[in-house]
Amino acid sequence: MAKDDDGGRAFDGRYAVVAEGLQKSFGQLRVLKDLSVSIPRGTTYCLLGPNGSGKTTLIRAIVGLIRLDGGRMQVLGQPVGQVGRLYPRIGYMTQHRALYPDLTLQENMEFFAGLYGVMGQRRADRISDLLEMVELTEHRDRLAGDLSGGMYQRLSLACTLIHEPELLLLDEPTVGIDPLLRQAFWEYFDGLAAGGVTIIITTHLMDEAERCQVVGFMRGGSMLAESSPEALKRLAGLFTTLRLWTGDLEGDRARLESRGYEVRVGAGPALEVVLQSHDQIKAVLDQVQPLDVRLVEPSLDQAFLKLAEVR
Repeated sequence: MAKDDDGGRAFDGRYAVVAEGLQKSFGQLRVLKDLSVSIPRGTTYCLLGPNGSGKTTLIRAIVGLIRLDGGRMQVLGQPVGQVGRLYPRIGYMTQHRALYPDLTLQENMEFFAGLYGVMGQRRADRISDLLEMVELTEHRDRLAGDLSGGMYQRLSLACTLIHEPELLLLDEPTVGIDPLLRQAFWEYFDGLAAGGVTIIITTHLMDEAERCQVVGFMRGGSMLAESSPEALKRLAGLFTTLRLWTGDLEGDRARLESRGYEVRVGAGPALEVVLQSHDQIKAVLDQVQPLDVRLVEPSLDQAFLKLAEVR
Protein backbone atom coordinates (compact mmCIF):
# COMPACT_ATOMS: atom_id res chain seq x y z
CA MET A 1 0.00 0.00 0.00
CA ALA A 2 1.18 3.54 -0.71
CA LYS A 3 2.73 5.59 2.08
CA ASP A 4 1.71 9.05 3.25
CA ASP A 5 4.03 12.00 3.98
CA ASP A 6 5.10 10.85 7.45
CA GLY A 7 5.95 7.35 6.27
CA GLY A 8 2.85 5.75 7.71
CA ARG A 9 0.00 3.91 6.07
CA ALA A 10 -1.84 5.91 3.43
CA PHE A 11 -5.41 6.71 4.38
CA ASP A 12 -8.28 5.50 2.22
CA GLY A 13 -9.75 8.23 0.03
CA ARG A 14 -13.26 6.90 0.66
CA TYR A 15 -13.13 8.48 4.10
CA ALA A 16 -13.64 12.14 4.97
CA VAL A 17 -11.86 11.72 8.31
CA VAL A 18 -9.48 8.98 9.37
CA ALA A 19 -7.57 9.10 12.64
CA GLU A 20 -5.29 6.71 14.49
CA GLY A 21 -4.07 6.89 18.08
CA LEU A 22 -5.10 10.48 18.83
CA GLN A 23 -3.84 11.90 22.11
CA LYS A 24 -4.77 15.22 23.72
CA SER A 25 -4.39 16.52 27.26
CA PHE A 26 -5.24 19.82 28.90
CA GLY A 27 -2.83 20.02 31.82
CA GLN A 28 -3.19 16.80 33.79
CA LEU A 29 -6.53 15.96 32.17
CA ARG A 30 -6.32 13.47 29.30
CA VAL A 31 -9.20 14.23 26.97
CA LEU A 32 -8.38 11.97 23.99
CA LYS A 33 -6.78 8.61 24.74
CA ASP A 34 -5.43 6.64 21.79
CA LEU A 35 -8.60 7.41 19.84
CA SER A 36 -9.09 6.02 16.33
CA VAL A 37 -12.00 6.80 14.02
CA SER A 38 -13.01 6.31 10.37
CA ILE A 39 -15.77 8.47 8.90
CA PRO A 40 -16.88 7.60 5.33
CA ARG A 41 -17.62 10.33 2.83
CA GLY A 42 -21.29 11.05 2.15
CA THR A 43 -22.35 9.74 5.57
CA THR A 44 -24.33 11.04 8.52
CA TYR A 45 -22.06 10.18 11.44
CA CYS A 46 -23.11 10.70 15.06
CA LEU A 47 -20.64 11.19 17.88
CA LEU A 48 -22.42 10.01 20.99
CA GLY A 49 -21.26 9.93 24.56
CA PRO A 50 -21.60 11.53 28.01
CA ASN A 51 -20.32 15.01 28.80
CA GLY A 52 -16.54 14.97 29.04
CA SER A 53 -16.13 11.99 26.70
CA GLY A 54 -14.10 14.04 24.20
CA LYS A 55 -16.66 14.65 21.44
CA THR A 56 -16.18 18.41 21.14
CA THR A 57 -12.40 18.06 21.47
CA LEU A 58 -12.37 15.63 18.55
CA ILE A 59 -14.42 18.02 16.41
CA ARG A 60 -12.11 20.91 17.28
CA ALA A 61 -9.15 18.76 16.30
CA ILE A 62 -10.74 17.92 12.95
CA VAL A 63 -11.13 21.62 12.09
CA GLY A 64 -7.61 22.43 13.29
CA LEU A 65 -8.57 24.53 16.32
CA ILE A 66 -6.37 22.55 18.72
CA ARG A 67 -2.98 20.91 18.36
CA LEU A 68 -2.92 17.19 19.08
CA ASP A 69 -0.30 15.71 21.41
CA GLY A 70 0.00 12.53 19.37
CA GLY A 71 -1.53 10.33 16.70
CA ARG A 72 -2.24 10.84 13.02
CA MET A 73 -5.28 12.24 11.28
CA GLN A 74 -6.30 13.18 7.75
CA VAL A 75 -9.28 15.37 6.85
CA LEU A 76 -10.58 15.26 3.26
CA GLY A 77 -7.32 13.64 2.22
CA GLN A 78 -5.05 16.24 3.87
CA PRO A 79 -2.91 15.87 7.03
CA VAL A 80 -4.60 17.62 9.92
CA GLY A 81 -1.64 20.01 10.23
CA GLN A 82 -2.60 21.44 6.83
CA VAL A 83 -6.32 21.68 7.52
CA GLY A 84 -6.17 25.48 7.18
CA ARG A 85 -6.29 25.24 3.43
CA LEU A 86 -9.42 23.09 3.72
CA TYR A 87 -11.53 25.73 5.49
CA PRO A 88 -13.51 26.62 2.32
CA ARG A 89 -14.60 22.96 2.16
CA ILE A 90 -15.61 22.67 5.83
CA GLY A 91 -18.60 24.02 7.77
CA TYR A 92 -18.44 24.08 11.57
CA MET A 93 -21.38 24.96 13.83
CA THR A 94 -20.10 25.33 17.37
CA GLN A 95 -22.07 25.24 20.63
CA HIS A 96 -20.86 28.76 21.38
CA ARG A 97 -22.47 31.93 20.06
CA ALA A 98 -20.40 32.85 17.01
CA LEU A 99 -22.73 35.32 15.28
CA TYR A 100 -22.69 39.11 15.51
CA PRO A 101 -25.51 40.30 17.79
CA ASP A 102 -25.55 43.85 16.36
CA LEU A 103 -26.03 42.62 12.79
CA THR A 104 -29.35 41.51 11.33
CA LEU A 105 -29.94 37.95 10.17
CA GLN A 106 -29.45 39.09 6.59
CA GLU A 107 -26.21 40.92 7.45
CA ASN A 108 -24.81 37.96 9.39
CA MET A 109 -25.42 35.68 6.42
CA GLU A 110 -23.90 38.20 4.01
CA PHE A 111 -20.83 38.44 6.25
CA PHE A 112 -20.27 34.67 6.34
CA ALA A 113 -20.96 34.42 2.61
CA GLY A 114 -18.24 37.01 2.02
CA LEU A 115 -15.76 35.07 4.16
CA TYR A 116 -16.12 32.12 1.79
CA GLY A 117 -16.24 34.13 -1.43
CA VAL A 118 -19.94 33.51 -2.06
CA MET A 119 -20.99 36.63 -3.94
CA GLY A 120 -23.54 38.05 -6.37
CA GLN A 121 -26.63 36.13 -7.34
CA ARG A 122 -25.34 32.91 -5.79
CA ARG A 123 -25.12 34.69 -2.42
CA ALA A 124 -28.66 36.08 -2.73
CA ASP A 125 -30.05 32.68 -3.70
CA ARG A 126 -28.24 30.83 -0.91
CA ILE A 127 -29.41 33.31 1.72
CA SER A 128 -33.03 33.13 0.57
CA ASP A 129 -33.03 29.33 0.34
CA LEU A 130 -31.41 28.81 3.74
CA LEU A 131 -33.57 31.35 5.57
CA GLU A 132 -36.58 29.55 4.16
CA MET A 133 -35.19 26.17 5.22
CA VAL A 134 -34.71 27.32 8.83
CA GLU A 135 -38.04 29.20 8.76
CA LEU A 136 -36.54 32.64 9.41
CA THR A 137 -37.39 34.47 6.17
CA GLU A 138 -39.77 36.91 7.83
CA HIS A 139 -37.13 37.75 10.48
CA ARG A 140 -34.25 38.58 8.13
CA ASP A 141 -34.17 42.23 9.30
CA ARG A 142 -34.12 41.44 13.03
CA LEU A 143 -30.92 41.77 15.03
CA ALA A 144 -29.31 38.43 15.84
CA GLY A 145 -28.93 39.55 19.46
CA ASP A 146 -32.70 39.72 19.80
CA LEU A 147 -33.33 36.12 18.77
CA SER A 148 -34.51 33.38 21.11
CA GLY A 149 -32.17 30.44 21.72
CA GLY A 150 -33.91 28.21 19.18
CA MET A 151 -34.00 30.91 16.50
CA TYR A 152 -30.32 31.64 17.10
CA GLN A 153 -29.52 27.96 16.55
CA ARG A 154 -31.43 28.04 13.27
CA LEU A 155 -29.53 31.10 12.06
CA SER A 156 -26.21 29.50 13.09
CA LEU A 157 -27.01 26.47 10.96
CA ALA A 158 -27.94 28.65 7.97
CA CYS A 159 -24.64 30.56 8.24
CA THR A 160 -22.71 27.29 8.50
CA LEU A 161 -24.28 26.03 5.27
CA ILE A 162 -23.88 29.23 3.24
CA HIS A 163 -20.84 28.04 1.22
CA GLU A 164 -22.10 24.48 0.58
CA PRO A 165 -19.33 22.69 2.51
CA GLU A 166 -18.47 19.07 1.71
CA LEU A 167 -17.66 18.31 5.37
CA LEU A 168 -20.16 19.59 7.92
CA LEU A 169 -19.50 19.45 11.67
CA LEU A 170 -22.50 20.21 13.86
CA ASP A 171 -22.07 20.35 17.65
CA GLU A 172 -25.56 19.73 19.09
CA PRO A 173 -27.30 21.76 16.36
CA THR A 174 -30.90 20.99 17.33
CA VAL A 175 -30.83 22.20 20.93
CA GLY A 176 -33.95 24.29 21.49
CA ILE A 177 -35.47 23.35 18.10
CA ASP A 178 -39.10 22.25 18.04
CA PRO A 179 -39.79 18.65 16.91
CA LEU A 180 -41.33 19.55 13.54
CA LEU A 181 -38.41 21.76 12.50
CA ARG A 182 -35.95 19.20 13.84
CA GLN A 183 -37.56 16.64 11.53
CA ALA A 184 -37.17 19.07 8.62
CA PHE A 185 -33.50 19.59 9.49
CA TRP A 186 -32.85 15.85 9.42
CA GLU A 187 -34.54 15.47 6.08
CA TYR A 188 -32.26 18.23 4.82
CA PHE A 189 -29.19 16.51 6.33
CA ASP A 190 -30.16 13.21 4.71
CA GLY A 191 -30.43 14.97 1.35
CA LEU A 192 -26.99 16.54 1.77
CA ALA A 193 -25.44 13.17 2.63
CA ALA A 194 -27.11 11.55 -0.38
CA GLY A 195 -25.39 14.23 -2.47
CA GLY A 196 -21.96 13.35 -1.07
CA VAL A 197 -21.67 15.71 1.91
CA THR A 198 -20.21 14.19 5.08
CA ILE A 199 -22.06 15.26 8.24
CA ILE A 200 -20.57 14.75 11.69
CA ILE A 201 -23.01 15.58 14.46
CA THR A 202 -22.88 15.43 18.24
CA THR A 203 -26.13 14.94 20.12
CA HIS A 204 -27.55 13.67 23.40
CA LEU A 205 -30.81 12.68 21.68
CA MET A 206 -31.01 8.97 20.98
CA ASP A 207 -33.68 9.34 18.31
CA GLU A 208 -31.26 11.57 16.36
CA ALA A 209 -28.46 9.04 16.77
CA GLU A 210 -30.78 6.35 15.42
CA ARG A 211 -31.18 8.43 12.24
CA CYS A 212 -27.46 8.45 11.51
CA GLN A 213 -25.87 5.89 9.22
CA VAL A 214 -22.89 5.43 11.54
CA VAL A 215 -22.60 6.04 15.28
CA GLY A 216 -19.36 6.39 17.20
CA PHE A 217 -19.80 5.94 20.95
CA MET A 218 -17.11 7.73 22.95
CA ARG A 219 -16.30 7.31 26.60
CA GLY A 220 -13.35 8.69 28.55
CA GLY A 221 -11.62 10.00 25.43
CA SER A 222 -11.68 6.68 23.59
CA MET A 223 -13.92 5.22 20.89
CA LEU A 224 -15.89 2.48 22.62
CA ALA A 225 -17.63 1.25 19.46
CA GLU A 226 -18.23 2.49 15.93
CA SER A 227 -20.83 1.07 13.55
CA SER A 228 -24.42 1.43 12.33
CA PRO A 229 -27.08 1.72 15.06
CA GLU A 230 -28.36 -1.78 14.30
CA ALA A 231 -24.87 -3.29 14.30
CA LEU A 232 -24.11 -1.65 17.65
CA LYS A 233 -27.21 -3.24 19.14
CA ARG A 234 -26.13 -6.65 17.85
CA LEU A 235 -22.61 -6.05 19.19
CA ALA A 236 -24.16 -5.43 22.60
CA GLY A 237 -26.11 -8.71 22.30
CA LEU A 238 -29.46 -6.98 21.80
CA PHE A 239 -31.97 -8.17 19.23
CA THR A 240 -35.53 -7.42 18.27
CA THR A 241 -37.98 -9.50 20.30
CA LEU A 242 -41.41 -10.71 19.20
CA ARG A 243 -43.73 -11.02 22.22
CA LEU A 244 -46.54 -13.53 21.75
CA TRP A 245 -49.52 -14.11 24.01
CA THR A 246 -50.81 -17.60 23.17
CA GLY A 247 -53.29 -20.11 24.51
CA ASP A 248 -50.67 -22.90 24.61
CA LEU A 249 -47.56 -21.32 26.09
CA GLU A 250 -45.45 -24.44 26.59
CA GLY A 251 -46.58 -26.16 23.39
CA ASP A 252 -45.87 -23.11 21.24
CA ARG A 253 -42.53 -22.61 22.96
CA ALA A 254 -41.48 -26.18 22.23
CA ARG A 255 -42.62 -25.88 18.60
CA LEU A 256 -40.58 -22.71 18.03
CA GLU A 257 -37.50 -24.04 19.83
CA SER A 258 -37.60 -27.18 17.68
CA ARG A 259 -37.24 -24.92 14.66
CA GLY A 260 -34.16 -23.21 16.06
CA TYR A 261 -35.65 -20.07 17.61
CA GLU A 262 -34.40 -18.70 20.92
CA VAL A 263 -37.52 -18.45 23.10
CA ARG A 264 -38.08 -17.44 26.69
CA VAL A 265 -41.15 -16.90 28.83
CA GLY A 266 -41.53 -13.29 29.91
CA ALA A 267 -44.01 -11.25 31.94
CA GLY A 268 -47.62 -11.59 30.99
CA PRO A 269 -46.93 -14.44 30.71
CA ALA A 270 -45.86 -14.22 27.07
CA LEU A 271 -43.39 -15.93 24.79
CA GLU A 272 -40.43 -13.75 23.81
CA VAL A 273 -38.88 -14.86 20.52
CA VAL A 274 -35.46 -13.41 19.67
CA LEU A 275 -35.29 -12.37 16.01
CA GLN A 276 -32.11 -12.19 13.98
CA SER A 277 -33.97 -10.06 11.43
CA HIS A 278 -37.46 -8.74 10.76
CA ASP A 279 -37.73 -11.27 7.93
CA GLN A 280 -38.34 -13.96 10.57
CA ILE A 281 -41.61 -12.44 11.82
CA LYS A 282 -43.78 -14.13 9.21
CA ALA A 283 -42.09 -17.50 9.74
CA VAL A 284 -42.71 -17.29 13.50
CA LEU A 285 -46.36 -16.38 13.02
CA ASP A 286 -46.77 -19.27 10.63
CA GLN A 287 -45.89 -21.62 13.52
CA VAL A 288 -48.18 -20.21 16.23
CA GLN A 289 -51.64 -18.67 16.50
CA PRO A 290 -51.10 -15.80 19.00
CA LEU A 291 -53.90 -14.00 20.77
CA ASP A 292 -51.83 -10.82 20.69
CA VAL A 293 -48.44 -9.76 19.30
CA ARG A 294 -45.99 -6.99 20.10
CA LEU A 295 -42.66 -6.18 18.44
CA VAL A 296 -40.08 -4.89 20.93
CA GLU A 297 -37.09 -3.06 19.45
CA PRO A 298 -33.89 -2.61 21.50
CA SER A 299 -32.71 0.97 21.99
CA LEU A 300 -29.31 2.60 21.63
CA ASP A 301 -29.57 3.51 25.33
CA GLN A 302 -29.65 -0.18 26.16
CA ALA A 303 -26.84 -0.94 23.74
CA PHE A 304 -24.49 1.65 25.19
CA LEU A 305 -25.20 0.57 28.74
CA LYS A 306 -24.33 -2.99 27.73
CA LEU A 307 -21.21 -1.94 25.86
CA ALA A 308 -20.07 0.21 28.75
CA GLU A 309 -20.37 -2.79 31.08
CA VAL A 310 -18.16 -5.08 29.02
CA ARG A 311 -15.52 -2.66 27.68
